[in-house]
Amino acid sequence: MRNGKFVRKCDRRHVQRFICLVCERGFSTQTFHVSYRHKRPELNRLVAFELVSKCTLRQAARKLGCTRSSVTLRLPLLGEAARATHAHLARWDRRAARGADRGHRERYLMDELETYSISRRNDPLTVPVLIHRRSYFVVHTAVGPLPRRGGKGRDEAEPEELTPEERRERNAGSRVAVGRCCARLTDFSEAKHVVVGTDEKRSYPKLLRDALGWRLEHVTTSSKLPRSTKNPLFRINVTLAMMRDGMSRLVRRTWAASRCRERLEQHLWVWICYRNYVRGRTNETPK
Repeated sequence: MRNGKFVRKCDRRHVQRFICLVCERGFSTQTFHVSYRHKRPELNRLVAFELVSKCTLRQAARKLGCTRSSVTLRLPLLGEAARATHAHLARWDRRAARGADRGHRERYLMDELETYSISRRNDPLTVPVLIHRRSYFVVHTAVGPLPRRGGKGRDEAEPEELTPEERRERNAGSRVAVGRCCARLTDFSEAKHVVVGTDEKRSYPKLLRDALGWRLEHVTTSSKLPRSTKNPLFRINVTLAMMRDGMSRLVRRTWAASRCRERLEQHLWVWICYRNYVRGRTNETPK
Protein backbone atom coordinates (compact mmCIF):
# COMPACT_ATOMS: atom_id res chain seq x y z
CA MET A 1 0.00 0.00 0.00
CA ARG A 2 1.09 3.63 -0.43
CA ASN A 3 3.25 5.00 2.34
CA GLY A 4 3.95 8.63 1.52
CA LYS A 5 6.48 10.25 -0.82
CA PHE A 6 9.99 11.64 -0.73
CA VAL A 7 11.86 14.18 -2.84
CA ARG A 8 14.87 12.85 -4.75
CA LYS A 9 17.86 15.12 -4.15
CA CYS A 10 19.43 14.83 -7.62
CA ASP A 11 16.46 16.23 -9.58
CA ARG A 12 13.88 17.16 -6.92
CA ARG A 13 11.41 14.64 -8.30
CA HIS A 14 8.69 13.21 -6.02
CA VAL A 15 9.01 9.43 -5.61
CA GLN A 16 6.15 7.30 -4.30
CA ARG A 17 6.84 5.06 -1.28
CA PHE A 18 5.06 1.76 -0.57
CA ILE A 19 4.94 -0.78 2.25
CA CYS A 20 4.37 -4.51 1.89
CA LEU A 21 1.41 -5.77 3.93
CA VAL A 22 2.96 -9.24 4.26
CA CYS A 23 6.56 -8.62 5.34
CA GLU A 24 6.04 -4.96 6.34
CA ARG A 25 9.15 -3.89 4.42
CA GLY A 26 9.25 -0.55 2.64
CA PHE A 27 10.21 0.21 -0.95
CA SER A 28 9.56 2.81 -3.64
CA THR A 29 9.21 3.08 -7.39
CA GLN A 30 12.90 3.98 -7.53
CA THR A 31 13.92 0.67 -5.90
CA PHE A 32 13.40 -1.25 -9.16
CA HIS A 33 14.75 1.44 -11.48
CA VAL A 34 18.04 1.16 -13.37
CA SER A 35 19.23 4.38 -11.72
CA TYR A 36 18.63 3.10 -8.16
CA ARG A 37 21.02 4.87 -5.72
CA HIS A 38 22.69 6.83 -8.53
CA LYS A 39 23.77 10.36 -7.70
CA ARG A 40 23.65 11.37 -11.38
CA PRO A 41 20.90 9.26 -13.00
CA GLU A 42 20.88 11.47 -16.10
CA LEU A 43 24.25 9.96 -17.06
CA ASN A 44 22.73 6.55 -17.84
CA ARG A 45 21.06 7.69 -21.05
CA LEU A 46 24.06 9.76 -22.10
CA VAL A 47 26.52 6.94 -21.45
CA ALA A 48 24.35 4.52 -23.45
CA PHE A 49 24.44 6.82 -26.49
CA GLU A 50 28.21 7.25 -26.18
CA LEU A 51 28.66 3.45 -26.11
CA VAL A 52 26.93 3.10 -29.48
CA SER A 53 28.74 6.10 -31.02
CA LYS A 54 32.23 4.58 -31.37
CA CYS A 55 33.40 6.40 -28.25
CA THR A 56 35.81 4.85 -25.75
CA LEU A 57 35.11 4.82 -22.03
CA ARG A 58 37.75 7.45 -21.25
CA GLN A 59 36.58 9.81 -23.98
CA ALA A 60 32.95 9.36 -22.88
CA ALA A 61 33.98 10.40 -19.35
CA ARG A 62 35.73 13.50 -20.71
CA LYS A 63 32.72 14.51 -22.79
CA LEU A 64 30.19 13.96 -19.98
CA GLY A 65 32.27 15.61 -17.27
CA CYS A 66 32.54 12.59 -14.97
CA THR A 67 35.19 10.08 -13.92
CA ARG A 68 36.07 7.02 -15.97
CA SER A 69 34.82 4.74 -13.19
CA SER A 70 31.38 6.35 -13.48
CA VAL A 71 31.22 5.17 -17.08
CA THR A 72 32.91 1.81 -16.45
CA LEU A 73 30.56 0.85 -13.63
CA ARG A 74 27.52 1.69 -15.74
CA LEU A 75 28.49 -0.67 -18.57
CA PRO A 76 27.49 -3.94 -16.77
CA LEU A 77 24.31 -2.30 -15.50
CA LEU A 78 23.28 -1.00 -18.92
CA GLY A 79 24.29 -4.26 -20.59
CA GLU A 80 22.13 -6.42 -18.34
CA ALA A 81 19.23 -3.95 -18.62
CA ALA A 82 19.52 -4.04 -22.42
CA ARG A 83 19.61 -7.85 -22.43
CA ALA A 84 16.47 -8.01 -20.28
CA THR A 85 14.74 -5.37 -22.40
CA HIS A 86 15.46 -7.31 -25.58
CA ALA A 87 14.27 -10.58 -24.02
CA HIS A 88 10.97 -8.90 -23.15
CA LEU A 89 10.34 -6.82 -26.27
CA ALA A 90 11.44 -9.52 -28.74
CA ARG A 91 8.24 -11.41 -27.90
CA TRP A 92 6.29 -8.62 -29.57
CA ASP A 93 8.73 -7.99 -32.39
CA ARG A 94 8.46 -11.56 -33.59
CA ARG A 95 4.97 -10.59 -34.82
CA ALA A 96 6.53 -7.83 -36.90
CA ALA A 97 9.06 -10.34 -38.24
CA ARG A 98 6.27 -12.69 -39.31
CA GLY A 99 4.38 -9.83 -40.90
CA ALA A 100 7.44 -8.73 -42.87
CA ASP A 101 7.80 -12.16 -44.51
CA ARG A 102 5.34 -13.56 -46.97
CA GLY A 103 3.52 -16.79 -46.25
CA HIS A 104 4.71 -19.21 -43.59
CA ARG A 105 8.44 -18.72 -44.24
CA GLU A 106 10.75 -16.63 -42.09
CA ARG A 107 14.18 -15.76 -43.42
CA TYR A 108 17.23 -15.15 -41.25
CA LEU A 109 20.94 -14.56 -41.81
CA MET A 110 23.84 -15.53 -39.55
CA ASP A 111 27.57 -14.84 -39.66
CA GLU A 112 30.52 -14.35 -37.32
CA LEU A 113 32.93 -11.48 -36.88
CA GLU A 114 36.32 -11.88 -35.25
CA THR A 115 37.82 -9.61 -32.62
CA TYR A 116 40.12 -10.09 -29.65
CA SER A 117 40.69 -9.42 -25.98
CA ILE A 118 44.03 -7.78 -25.07
CA SER A 119 46.03 -9.72 -27.69
CA ARG A 120 44.99 -10.33 -31.28
CA ARG A 121 47.16 -13.45 -31.53
CA ASN A 122 46.74 -14.98 -28.09
CA ASP A 123 43.14 -14.09 -27.17
CA PRO A 124 41.00 -14.03 -30.34
CA LEU A 125 37.22 -13.99 -29.95
CA THR A 126 34.31 -14.83 -32.22
CA VAL A 127 30.99 -12.95 -32.21
CA PRO A 128 28.19 -14.77 -34.09
CA VAL A 129 25.24 -12.52 -34.98
CA LEU A 130 21.78 -13.67 -36.06
CA ILE A 131 19.41 -11.21 -37.78
CA HIS A 132 15.98 -11.28 -39.42
CA ARG A 133 16.68 -10.78 -43.11
CA ARG A 134 13.94 -8.37 -44.14
CA SER A 135 13.76 -6.11 -41.07
CA TYR A 136 17.46 -6.17 -40.01
CA PHE A 137 16.21 -7.09 -36.52
CA VAL A 138 19.10 -8.53 -34.45
CA VAL A 139 17.75 -11.70 -32.82
CA HIS A 140 20.75 -12.79 -30.77
CA THR A 141 24.50 -12.63 -30.37
CA ALA A 142 27.13 -14.34 -28.25
CA VAL A 143 30.86 -14.18 -27.58
CA GLY A 144 33.17 -17.19 -27.62
CA PRO A 145 36.94 -17.80 -27.47
CA LEU A 146 38.98 -19.03 -30.42
CA PRO A 147 42.22 -21.05 -30.53
CA ARG A 148 45.43 -19.06 -30.33
CA ARG A 149 46.96 -17.91 -33.58
CA GLY A 150 50.50 -18.48 -32.39
CA GLY A 151 53.51 -16.20 -32.18
CA LYS A 152 53.63 -12.87 -30.39
CA GLY A 153 53.78 -9.19 -31.23
CA ARG A 154 56.69 -6.86 -30.74
CA ASP A 155 55.35 -5.48 -27.46
CA GLU A 156 53.69 -8.64 -26.15
CA ALA A 157 55.06 -10.83 -23.41
CA GLU A 158 55.25 -14.59 -23.82
CA PRO A 159 51.75 -15.95 -23.03
CA GLU A 160 51.20 -18.52 -20.32
CA GLU A 161 50.68 -22.11 -21.34
CA LEU A 162 47.03 -23.11 -21.65
CA THR A 163 45.61 -25.90 -19.52
CA PRO A 164 43.85 -28.82 -21.27
CA GLU A 165 40.48 -27.47 -20.10
CA GLU A 166 41.22 -23.99 -21.52
CA ARG A 167 42.39 -25.52 -24.80
CA ARG A 168 39.19 -27.56 -25.14
CA GLU A 169 37.11 -24.46 -24.34
CA ARG A 170 38.86 -22.48 -27.07
CA ASN A 171 38.52 -25.27 -29.64
CA ALA A 172 34.77 -25.49 -28.99
CA GLY A 173 34.21 -21.76 -28.48
CA SER A 174 32.78 -21.03 -31.92
CA ARG A 175 30.41 -24.02 -31.86
CA VAL A 176 29.12 -23.12 -28.38
CA ALA A 177 28.52 -19.46 -29.30
CA VAL A 178 26.78 -20.32 -32.57
CA GLY A 179 24.73 -22.97 -30.76
CA ARG A 180 23.43 -20.30 -28.37
CA CYS A 181 22.24 -18.21 -31.32
CA CYS A 182 20.56 -21.23 -32.93
CA ALA A 183 18.80 -22.11 -29.67
CA ARG A 184 17.52 -18.55 -29.39
CA LEU A 185 16.18 -18.75 -32.94
CA THR A 186 14.17 -21.82 -31.94
CA ASP A 187 12.40 -19.78 -29.23
CA PHE A 188 12.05 -16.64 -31.36
CA SER A 189 10.58 -18.14 -34.53
CA GLU A 190 7.27 -19.99 -34.53
CA ALA A 191 7.08 -20.42 -38.31
CA LYS A 192 6.68 -23.84 -39.87
CA HIS A 193 9.44 -23.12 -42.37
CA VAL A 194 12.60 -21.24 -41.35
CA VAL A 195 15.18 -20.27 -43.97
CA VAL A 196 18.65 -19.48 -42.59
CA GLY A 197 21.36 -18.09 -44.84
CA THR A 198 25.03 -18.50 -43.87
CA ASP A 199 28.40 -18.94 -45.46
CA GLU A 200 29.89 -22.40 -46.06
CA LYS A 201 31.39 -23.01 -42.64
CA ARG A 202 31.22 -26.74 -41.92
CA SER A 203 29.89 -26.53 -38.35
CA TYR A 204 26.74 -24.57 -39.26
CA PRO A 205 24.56 -27.33 -40.82
CA LYS A 206 24.65 -29.64 -37.80
CA LEU A 207 24.09 -26.85 -35.25
CA LEU A 208 21.13 -25.46 -37.20
CA ARG A 209 19.66 -28.92 -37.78
CA ASP A 210 19.91 -29.80 -34.10
CA ALA A 211 18.10 -26.57 -33.16
CA LEU A 212 15.38 -26.37 -35.83
CA GLY A 213 14.98 -29.95 -37.04
CA TRP A 214 12.56 -30.45 -39.93
CA ARG A 215 11.62 -26.75 -40.03
CA LEU A 216 15.06 -25.77 -41.35
CA GLU A 217 16.00 -24.76 -44.87
CA HIS A 218 19.71 -23.96 -44.88
CA VAL A 219 21.02 -21.79 -47.74
CA THR A 220 24.78 -21.37 -48.05
CA THR A 221 26.74 -18.73 -49.93
CA SER A 222 30.45 -18.71 -50.67
CA SER A 223 32.36 -16.09 -48.69
CA LYS A 224 34.56 -15.51 -51.76
CA LEU A 225 31.76 -13.80 -53.69
CA PRO A 226 31.96 -9.99 -54.07
CA ARG A 227 30.30 -8.24 -51.12
CA SER A 228 27.95 -6.22 -53.27
CA THR A 229 24.23 -5.56 -52.86
CA LYS A 230 23.53 -8.67 -54.96
CA ASN A 231 25.30 -10.92 -52.46
CA PRO A 232 22.72 -13.00 -50.47
CA LEU A 233 24.67 -12.19 -47.28
CA PHE A 234 24.74 -8.46 -47.96
CA ARG A 235 22.40 -7.56 -45.06
CA ILE A 236 24.33 -9.48 -42.41
CA ASN A 237 27.59 -8.04 -43.77
CA VAL A 238 26.15 -4.53 -43.44
CA THR A 239 25.00 -5.30 -39.88
CA LEU A 240 28.47 -6.49 -38.89
CA ALA A 241 30.01 -3.39 -40.49
CA MET A 242 27.60 -1.21 -38.50
CA MET A 243 28.66 -2.97 -35.31
CA ARG A 244 32.32 -2.25 -36.01
CA ASP A 245 31.46 1.34 -36.85
CA GLY A 246 29.37 1.91 -33.71
CA MET A 247 31.51 0.15 -31.08
CA SER A 248 35.06 1.22 -30.39
CA ARG A 249 35.92 -2.27 -29.11
CA LEU A 250 35.33 -3.85 -32.53
CA VAL A 251 37.42 -1.55 -34.69
CA ARG A 252 39.97 -3.68 -36.54
CA ARG A 253 43.08 -1.66 -35.63
CA THR A 254 42.49 -0.15 -32.20
CA TRP A 255 43.97 0.19 -28.74
CA ALA A 256 40.43 0.26 -27.26
CA ALA A 257 40.00 -3.52 -27.43
CA SER A 258 38.21 -5.29 -24.59
CA ARG A 259 40.15 -6.47 -21.57
CA CYS A 260 37.32 -8.78 -20.52
CA ARG A 261 35.08 -11.02 -22.60
CA GLU A 262 32.05 -10.31 -20.40
CA ARG A 263 32.37 -6.54 -20.91
CA LEU A 264 32.36 -7.03 -24.68
CA GLU A 265 29.12 -9.03 -24.49
CA GLN A 266 27.50 -6.38 -22.28
CA HIS A 267 28.56 -3.68 -24.74
CA LEU A 268 27.08 -5.72 -27.58
CA TRP A 269 23.69 -5.87 -25.88
CA VAL A 270 23.62 -2.09 -25.45
CA TRP A 271 24.25 -1.71 -29.19
CA ILE A 272 21.63 -4.36 -30.07
CA CYS A 273 18.98 -2.66 -27.94
CA TYR A 274 19.79 0.65 -29.67
CA ARG A 275 19.76 -0.94 -33.13
CA ASN A 276 16.47 -2.78 -32.65
CA TYR A 277 14.35 -0.29 -30.72
CA VAL A 278 15.85 3.22 -31.10
CA ARG A 279 17.57 3.60 -34.46
CA GLY A 280 15.61 3.48 -37.72
CA ARG A 281 16.06 0.47 -39.97
CA THR A 282 17.78 2.58 -42.62
CA ASN A 283 18.44 6.27 -43.17
CA GLU A 284 15.64 6.33 -45.77
CA THR A 285 13.16 4.83 -43.27
CA PRO A 286 14.02 6.55 -39.97
CA LYS A 287 10.70 5.56 -38.34
